[in-house]
Amino acid sequence: MSRCAEALAEALPRAEHAPPAKHVPTKPATFEDLGLHPPIVAALRTAFPNIIHPTETQARFIPAILTGKDVLLKDETGSGKSFGLVVALLNKPRVKSQEKGGKPHITSLVLVPHRDLAHQLYHWIQKMAVASLVHPPPSMASVAQVLVRDGVTHLTEGLRSLRQTPPHILIGTPQAIMDLYKEDPEALQLHHLSSVVVDEVDYLIETVPNKDPKKSFHKSFVKASRKLLAHPGVTRQLLDIIYARRKEMNERRRDEPGVTQHLRRTGKSDSQTFSTSPQLIFSSATLRSHLNNYLFDESGWLNKDYLVKVKGSRKPAEPKRSAEQYPHDGLGGNGVLHSVLLVSDEQIRNIEEAVPPPSVLENGDLQPISADTLFAPSANAEPAENDPELARKYAGTPTPFNPNMLEAVATAFALDVPSVALLVLPGNSPVRRAVYELREMGVNAQELDLLTDEKGRAHLLRGGATAQDNPTLLVATLATTRGLDLPELSHVFILGIPEGPKINGRTVDAYVHIAGRVGRFGRGGKVITVVEKQKDAETVEEGEGEGRRVVTEGSKMVRILNTIQERPVQFEHFD
Repeated sequence: MSRCAEALAEALPRAEHAPPAKHVPTKPATFEDLGLHPPIVAALRTAFPNIIHPTETQARFIPAILTGKDVLLKDETGSGKSFGLVVALLNKPRVKSQEKGGKPHITSLVLVPHRDLAHQLYHWIQKMAVASLVHPPPSMASVAQVLVRDGVTHLTEGLRSLRQTPPHILIGTPQAIMDLYKEDPEALQLHHLSSVVVDEVDYLIETVPNKDPKKSFHKSFVKASRKLLAHPGVTRQLLDIIYARRKEMNERRRDEPGVTQHLRRTGKSDSQTFSTSPQLIFSSATLRSHLNNYLFDESGWLNKDYLVKVKGSRKPAEPKRSAEQYPHDGLGGNGVLHSVLLVSDEQIRNIEEAVPPPSVLENGDLQPISADTLFAPSANAEPAENDPELARKYAGTPTPFNPNMLEAVATAFALDVPSVALLVLPGNSPVRRAVYELREMGVNAQELDLLTDEKGRAHLLRGGATAQDNPTLLVATLATTRGLDLPELSHVFILGIPEGPKINGRTVDAYVHIAGRVGRFGRGGKVITVVEKQKDAETVEEGEGEGRRVVTEGSKMVRILNTIQERPVQFEHFD
């Protein structure tokens, strides 16, 4: 796709929703203004009474979705991207067969990285369906279904449900969808789809960062590119199947003259369009240039003639910055504080670069938001005691964790968390082992699981903004937290450098996504990274001559925070 075409895609949403002259007073956009049907808006307001107006980003991308355009959506964490997508998809006309009394087909397919995000989207839809004015209310199986890997259940009960009652919206993980496609391609009705959404696209579609051919590491780039070409991810394979015809057409048009493109895109040409292909929507909080270039220029999936690119708006006083340097502009929320704790056998302390915290956070940012805004009615969970099964399995065995680091998390949690916090472990860490050890320290730790009350669901669904007698620490890995809205969450603890030990774009993006679990919808919070204070013999030196420097875990975290233009703040309970 030419740079001219990409610029046009970026300009379309601005042109369609251009702000009025400054001297004309305007009211905030309403959901009705965006083209949503009154029954959908009524259900939304009944289910979520605190959501009064769409966010600025929602006001730009929802109309584009309703008109059938392909959309590339990038905005900060907590800006309402996923919620807006759900509302827009509910509003789309139901796809039915052309036969008399037309049998309904699956209208929209939503691909998400993990099952908890799939069930979160389902909960939102379920709450709006229950709140709808339709009597009797529609069966949830006809409105939305979830398809995730759970043993072989998705190939038995899941497949049977799809065959009997195709849903308006099917939400699933790429692996589960591919399993079903191999088992029974007709059950997915891919040729009938109206829309396909890829949420957290930067996680689901892997690309290799571009490297300078003159640099030594260019060879590793070539090797990684060849490996990715030989073994594409599951999401790539699914999109190649769904958009096979579009890929062929884009390949034929790759070298067409610019004037031909212009005539077709302005409606002055009779050239073939992609009207039979489903609308494609990509969404993420981070989007680096190599992924952007792949989606626009190489994948062949996008409808280049009917495409809009929606980015979160920066404040007027802020200068435009490089998308490669700052792909994460910006981290959601006001008053989100970032701290780094160094842990050793002797002490827990803040890094030297940390500045004193502000005396008072604006607007009471750390007050937990009511879960009733986003989830189902309240539920109460009993404080968990250590599971005898976990005790039998782990008691007396060597721990894979640094005990001092877990103790630092337990201490900080006890001193500062009023209600609910999240601990994010390295990707390959045993979550249940961490839960066991934290419970041994007296922490009410729970494995994050939206399907089970005693393992997290009750805590996510409970309303109320006051401190709890027994605060909860939810424990998970990065892969199972992306995109989640945890309404009561005020603190996120990170054990070690996310996606470390090397610092690169992937590491920074991982930190942004983890930190984005607080600061949702403009709220504040605290992000506390706990790293090990290395001994002198364990430090690493980089550079040569006068530029030579010692690299520690603490200095790596400072680099990450500098990259996202955040200053480390002292966690007030430690020196």
